[in-house]
Amino acid sequence: MQRKTKAVLLLTVGIVVLFALIACATQQIAPISQQTVAAPVQKAEAATAVKAEPARPKSLYDADIKPLTAEECARCHFSTFTQIKNEGGKHKIDCVQCHTIYHAYNPKKQNWDQIMPRCQTCHGNIHGEKFTACAECHSNPHAPKTQMAMTAEFAKVCGDCHAKVSKELQANPSKHTKVQCAQCHAQKHGYIPACMQCHKPHTQGQKNEECLACHPAHNPLKIEYPETTKNPVCGGCHAEVYNKIATTASKHGQVACAKCHPKHRYIPKCEDCHGKPHGEVVLKKFPNCLQCHTDVHDLPTRSK
Repeated sequence: MQRKTKAVLLLTVGIVVLFALIACATQQIAPISQQTVAAPVQKAEAATAVKAEPARPKSLYDADIKPLTAEECARCHFSTFTQIKNEGGKHKIDCVQCHTIYHAYNPKKQNWDQIMPRCQTCHGNIHGEKFTACAECHSNPHAPKTQMAMTAEFAKVCGDCHAKVSKELQANPSKHTKVQCAQCHAQKHGYIPACMQCHKPHTQGQKNEECLACHPAHNPLKIEYPETTKNPVCGGCHAEVYNKIATTASKHGQVACAKCHPKHRYIPKCEDCHGKPHGEVVLKKFPNCLQCHTDVHDLPTRSK
Protein backbone atom coordinates (compact mmCIF):
# COMPACT_ATOMS: atom_id res chain seq x y z
CA MET A 1 0.00 0.00 0.00
CA GLN A 2 2.81 2.38 0.87
CA ARG A 3 4.58 1.49 -2.36
CA LYS A 4 1.51 2.40 -4.44
CA THR A 5 1.20 5.71 -2.61
CA LYS A 6 4.83 6.57 -3.23
CA ALA A 7 4.47 5.72 -6.94
CA VAL A 8 1.44 7.99 -7.31
CA LEU A 9 3.26 10.83 -5.57
CA LEU A 10 6.32 10.43 -7.79
CA LEU A 11 4.16 10.42 -10.94
CA THR A 12 2.32 13.53 -9.80
CA VAL A 13 5.55 15.35 -9.00
CA GLY A 14 6.97 14.39 -12.41
CA ILE A 15 3.96 15.77 -14.28
CA VAL A 16 4.12 19.06 -12.33
CA VAL A 17 7.84 19.41 -13.05
CA LEU A 18 7.25 18.70 -16.79
CA PHE A 19 4.58 21.43 -17.07
CA ALA A 20 6.87 23.84 -15.24
CA LEU A 21 9.68 23.22 -17.71
CA ILE A 22 7.34 23.72 -20.71
CA ALA A 23 6.07 27.01 -19.27
CA CYS A 24 9.59 28.33 -18.79
CA ALA A 25 10.61 27.37 -22.31
CA THR A 26 7.55 29.16 -23.80
CA GLN A 27 8.29 32.38 -21.89
CA GLN A 28 11.89 32.40 -23.17
CA ILE A 29 11.01 31.70 -26.83
CA ALA A 30 8.08 34.18 -27.22
CA PRO A 31 10.04 37.41 -26.67
CA ILE A 32 12.74 36.25 -29.07
CA SER A 33 10.19 35.57 -31.85
CA GLN A 34 8.44 38.89 -31.19
CA GLN A 35 11.75 40.70 -31.34
CA THR A 36 12.61 38.93 -34.62
CA VAL A 37 9.33 40.05 -36.28
CA ALA A 38 9.28 43.54 -34.80
CA ALA A 39 12.84 44.40 -35.81
CA PRO A 40 12.31 44.70 -39.63
CA VAL A 41 8.96 46.47 -39.09
CA GLN A 42 10.63 49.07 -36.90
CA LYS A 43 13.39 49.52 -39.50
CA ALA A 44 10.83 49.99 -42.33
CA GLU A 45 8.87 52.52 -40.26
CA ALA A 46 12.03 54.40 -39.52
CA ALA A 47 12.99 54.49 -43.24
CA THR A 48 9.51 55.71 -44.17
CA ALA A 49 9.65 58.38 -41.53
CA VAL A 50 12.92 59.66 -43.01
CA LYS A 51 11.49 59.83 -46.58
CA ALA A 52 8.22 61.49 -45.52
CA GLU A 53 9.99 64.45 -43.94
CA PRO A 54 11.64 66.56 -46.69
CA ALA A 55 13.62 69.56 -45.71
CA ARG A 56 11.26 72.41 -44.99
CA PRO A 57 11.96 75.92 -46.33
CA LYS A 58 12.72 78.56 -43.76
CA SER A 59 9.57 80.46 -44.78
CA LEU A 60 6.65 80.02 -47.17
CA TYR A 61 8.26 82.19 -49.86
CA ASP A 62 11.58 80.37 -49.74
CA ALA A 63 9.87 77.33 -51.33
CA ASP A 64 10.58 76.47 -54.98
CA ILE A 65 7.06 76.44 -56.49
CA LYS A 66 6.58 74.77 -59.89
CA PRO A 67 4.27 76.33 -62.55
CA LEU A 68 0.65 75.23 -62.68
CA THR A 69 -0.15 71.97 -64.42
CA ALA A 70 -2.98 71.74 -66.96
CA GLU A 71 -4.98 69.78 -64.39
CA GLU A 72 -4.62 72.58 -61.85
CA CYS A 73 -5.65 75.22 -64.44
CA ALA A 74 -8.69 73.13 -65.32
CA ARG A 75 -10.04 73.32 -61.78
CA CYS A 76 -10.95 76.99 -62.34
CA HIS A 77 -11.04 77.12 -66.15
CA PHE A 78 -13.02 73.96 -66.70
CA SER A 79 -14.96 75.14 -69.77
CA THR A 80 -11.75 76.22 -71.51
CA PHE A 81 -10.07 72.93 -70.62
CA THR A 82 -13.03 70.98 -72.03
CA GLN A 83 -12.95 73.00 -75.24
CA ILE A 84 -9.24 72.30 -75.75
CA LYS A 85 -9.86 68.64 -74.97
CA ASN A 86 -12.58 68.38 -77.64
CA GLU A 87 -11.48 70.89 -80.27
CA GLY A 88 -7.93 71.97 -79.41
CA GLY A 89 -6.12 70.01 -82.11
CA LYS A 90 -2.38 70.54 -81.74
CA HIS A 91 -3.04 73.07 -78.98
CA LYS A 92 -3.48 70.23 -76.49
CA ILE A 93 -0.36 71.25 -74.58
CA ASP A 94 0.42 72.54 -71.08
CA CYS A 95 -1.40 75.83 -70.51
CA VAL A 96 1.76 77.54 -69.20
CA GLN A 97 3.54 76.71 -72.44
CA CYS A 98 1.51 79.54 -74.06
CA HIS A 99 0.43 81.49 -70.98
CA THR A 100 3.84 82.23 -69.50
CA ILE A 101 2.25 85.21 -67.70
CA TYR A 102 -1.01 84.51 -65.92
CA HIS A 103 -3.19 85.99 -63.17
CA ALA A 104 -1.65 89.36 -64.03
CA TYR A 105 -4.54 91.22 -65.64
CA ASN A 106 -5.12 94.70 -64.24
CA PRO A 107 -8.45 96.36 -65.14
CA LYS A 108 -6.94 99.80 -64.57
CA LYS A 109 -3.98 99.19 -66.87
CA GLN A 110 -6.05 97.27 -69.42
CA ASN A 111 -2.92 95.18 -70.03
CA TRP A 112 -4.66 92.31 -71.82
CA ASP A 113 -2.48 92.57 -74.95
CA GLN A 114 0.68 92.52 -72.87
CA ILE A 115 -0.09 89.32 -70.98
CA MET A 116 -1.76 87.30 -73.77
CA PRO A 117 0.51 85.02 -75.84
CA ARG A 118 1.27 85.84 -79.47
CA CYS A 119 0.43 83.33 -82.20
CA GLN A 120 3.65 84.28 -84.02
CA THR A 121 5.74 83.06 -81.07
CA CYS A 122 5.13 79.47 -82.14
CA HIS A 123 3.70 79.74 -85.67
CA GLY A 124 5.49 82.77 -87.13
CA ASN A 125 3.63 84.38 -90.04
CA ILE A 126 2.33 81.07 -91.29
CA HIS A 127 0.18 82.72 -93.99
CA GLY A 128 2.87 85.20 -95.00
CA GLU A 129 3.02 88.95 -94.61
CA LYS A 130 -0.26 89.44 -96.49
CA PHE A 131 -2.36 88.24 -93.59
CA THR A 132 -0.93 88.52 -90.08
CA ALA A 133 -4.10 89.19 -88.06
CA CYS A 134 -4.46 85.59 -86.84
CA ALA A 135 -7.41 86.30 -84.56
CA GLU A 136 -9.45 87.67 -87.47
CA CYS A 137 -9.93 84.07 -88.60
CA HIS A 138 -8.86 81.86 -85.70
CA SER A 139 -11.05 83.76 -83.28
CA ASN A 140 -10.73 81.16 -80.53
CA PRO A 141 -7.18 79.81 -79.95
CA HIS A 142 -8.63 77.03 -77.78
CA ALA A 143 -10.51 75.71 -80.84
CA PRO A 144 -8.25 77.05 -83.61
CA LYS A 145 -9.74 75.17 -86.56
CA THR A 146 -13.33 74.47 -85.62
CA GLN A 147 -14.28 78.00 -84.58
CA MET A 148 -13.19 80.15 -87.50
CA ALA A 149 -15.65 82.93 -88.21
CA MET A 150 -16.09 83.74 -91.91
CA THR A 151 -15.43 87.46 -91.66
CA ALA A 152 -15.19 89.85 -94.60
CA GLU A 153 -11.45 90.09 -93.99
CA PHE A 154 -11.16 86.33 -94.00
CA ALA A 155 -13.04 86.05 -97.29
CA LYS A 156 -10.41 88.18 -99.05
CA VAL A 157 -7.77 85.51 -98.68
CA CYS A 158 -9.69 82.25 -99.24
CA GLY A 159 -7.70 81.67 -102.42
CA ASP A 160 -4.41 81.73 -100.53
CA CYS A 161 -5.17 78.36 -98.96
CA HIS A 162 -7.80 77.11 -101.41
CA ALA A 163 -5.92 77.94 -104.61
CA LYS A 164 -7.31 74.93 -106.49
CA VAL A 165 -10.92 75.97 -105.80
CA SER A 166 -10.19 79.57 -106.76
CA LYS A 167 -8.66 78.53 -110.08
CA GLU A 168 -11.56 76.19 -110.79
CA LEU A 169 -14.11 78.97 -110.28
CA GLN A 170 -12.18 81.38 -112.52
CA ALA A 171 -11.54 78.81 -115.26
CA ASN A 172 -15.21 77.79 -115.41
CA PRO A 173 -17.32 80.97 -115.27
CA SER A 174 -20.80 80.54 -113.85
CA LYS A 175 -23.05 82.36 -111.43
CA HIS A 176 -21.05 80.72 -108.64
CA THR A 177 -17.94 82.57 -109.86
CA LYS A 178 -19.64 85.90 -109.13
CA VAL A 179 -20.60 84.90 -105.58
CA GLN A 180 -18.21 85.59 -102.71
CA CYS A 181 -16.99 82.56 -100.77
CA ALA A 182 -18.45 84.00 -97.57
CA GLN A 183 -21.92 84.09 -99.11
CA CYS A 184 -22.12 80.29 -99.27
CA HIS A 185 -19.72 79.39 -96.47
CA ALA A 186 -21.11 82.07 -94.19
CA GLN A 187 -21.48 80.32 -90.86
CA LYS A 188 -17.89 79.30 -90.22
CA HIS A 189 -14.80 77.93 -91.91
CA GLY A 190 -15.39 74.44 -93.26
CA TYR A 191 -19.16 74.88 -93.40
CA ILE A 192 -20.65 73.30 -96.55
CA PRO A 193 -24.13 74.54 -97.41
CA ALA A 194 -26.90 72.42 -98.89
CA CYS A 195 -27.64 73.19 -102.55
CA MET A 196 -31.31 73.70 -101.68
CA GLN A 197 -30.44 76.72 -99.55
CA CYS A 198 -30.27 78.66 -102.82
CA HIS A 199 -31.63 76.34 -105.50
CA LYS A 200 -34.89 74.50 -106.02
CA PRO A 201 -34.53 70.71 -106.29
CA HIS A 202 -35.21 68.96 -109.61
CA THR A 203 -37.50 66.49 -107.89
CA GLN A 204 -39.32 66.44 -104.58
CA GLY A 205 -37.18 65.00 -101.80
CA GLN A 206 -33.97 65.25 -103.81
CA LYS A 207 -30.88 64.89 -101.60
CA ASN A 208 -27.85 67.15 -101.60
CA GLU A 209 -25.61 64.23 -102.60
CA GLU A 210 -27.68 63.74 -105.74
CA CYS A 211 -27.15 67.37 -106.74
CA LEU A 212 -23.39 67.13 -106.31
CA ALA A 213 -23.28 63.87 -108.28
CA CYS A 214 -24.13 65.93 -111.41
CA HIS A 215 -23.08 69.49 -110.54
CA PRO A 216 -19.66 70.07 -108.90
CA ALA A 217 -20.19 73.02 -106.57
CA HIS A 218 -17.32 75.13 -107.95
CA ASN A 219 -17.97 74.16 -111.58
CA PRO A 220 -21.76 73.72 -111.68
CA LEU A 221 -22.07 73.82 -115.47
CA LYS A 222 -19.89 70.75 -115.84
CA ILE A 223 -22.76 68.33 -115.70
CA GLU A 224 -21.94 64.65 -115.42
CA TYR A 225 -24.38 61.93 -114.48
CA PRO A 226 -24.66 58.14 -114.38
CA GLU A 227 -26.73 56.24 -116.93
CA THR A 228 -29.10 55.26 -114.11
CA THR A 229 -30.22 58.90 -113.67
CA LYS A 230 -34.02 59.03 -113.64
CA ASN A 231 -35.92 61.12 -116.18
CA PRO A 232 -37.59 63.44 -113.63
CA VAL A 233 -34.14 64.69 -112.63
CA CYS A 234 -33.47 65.78 -116.20
CA GLY A 235 -36.95 67.27 -116.30
CA GLY A 236 -35.94 69.78 -113.65
CA CYS A 237 -34.26 71.81 -116.40
CA HIS A 238 -35.77 70.28 -119.52
CA ALA A 239 -39.44 70.42 -118.52
CA GLU A 240 -40.89 70.67 -122.07
CA VAL A 241 -38.95 67.68 -123.39
CA TYR A 242 -39.61 65.68 -120.22
CA ASN A 243 -43.37 66.21 -120.52
CA LYS A 244 -43.28 64.90 -124.09
CA ILE A 245 -41.21 61.81 -123.31
CA ALA A 246 -43.36 61.10 -120.23
CA THR A 247 -46.61 61.06 -122.22
CA THR A 248 -45.57 59.78 -125.67
CA ALA A 249 -47.07 56.58 -126.99
CA SER A 250 -43.86 55.69 -128.81
CA LYS A 251 -41.22 53.29 -127.51
CA HIS A 252 -38.93 56.23 -126.78
CA GLY A 253 -41.07 56.88 -123.71
CA GLN A 254 -39.67 53.68 -122.20
CA VAL A 255 -36.05 54.79 -122.59
CA ALA A 256 -34.11 56.76 -119.98
CA CYS A 257 -32.86 60.18 -121.07
CA ALA A 258 -29.33 59.25 -119.97
CA LYS A 259 -29.38 56.21 -122.23
CA CYS A 260 -29.53 58.38 -125.38
CA HIS A 261 -27.71 61.37 -123.85
CA PRO A 262 -24.82 59.78 -121.88
CA LYS A 263 -23.17 63.21 -121.80
CA HIS A 264 -24.91 66.50 -121.18
CA ARG A 265 -25.90 68.24 -124.41
CA TYR A 266 -24.80 65.25 -126.48
CA ILE A 267 -27.23 64.72 -129.37
CA PRO A 268 -27.11 61.15 -130.65
CA LYS A 269 -27.66 60.09 -134.23
CA CYS A 270 -30.65 57.89 -134.95
CA GLU A 271 -28.28 55.41 -136.60
CA ASP A 272 -26.50 54.87 -133.26
CA CYS A 273 -29.45 52.75 -132.11
CA HIS A 274 -31.44 52.00 -135.26
CA GLY A 275 -28.78 51.50 -137.88
CA LYS A 276 -30.31 51.83 -141.40
CA PRO A 277 -33.93 50.68 -141.09
CA HIS A 278 -34.84 51.77 -144.62
CA GLY A 279 -33.49 50.92 -148.04
CA GLU A 280 -30.99 53.02 -149.95
CA VAL A 281 -33.68 54.62 -152.13
CA VAL A 282 -35.61 55.97 -149.13
CA LEU A 283 -32.46 57.09 -147.32
CA LYS A 284 -31.22 58.88 -150.39
CA LYS A 285 -34.50 60.73 -150.76
CA PHE A 286 -34.83 61.43 -147.00
CA PRO A 287 -31.29 61.59 -145.58
CA ASN A 288 -32.53 63.26 -142.37
CA CYS A 289 -34.66 60.94 -140.21
CA LEU A 290 -36.50 63.92 -138.73
CA GLN A 291 -37.94 64.80 -142.11
CA CYS A 292 -40.49 62.07 -141.40
CA HIS A 293 -40.05 61.31 -137.70
CA THR A 294 -40.58 64.93 -136.78
CA ASP A 295 -39.97 64.79 -133.00
CA VAL A 296 -37.80 62.11 -131.40
CA HIS A 297 -39.37 62.78 -128.00
CA ASP A 298 -42.88 62.24 -129.34
CA LEU A 299 -42.63 60.05 -132.43
CA PRO A 300 -45.69 59.58 -134.63
CA THR A 301 -47.26 56.19 -134.06
CA ARG A 302 -49.87 54.16 -135.88
CA SER A 303 -52.31 54.75 -133.05
CA LYS A 304 -52.43 58.46 -133.81
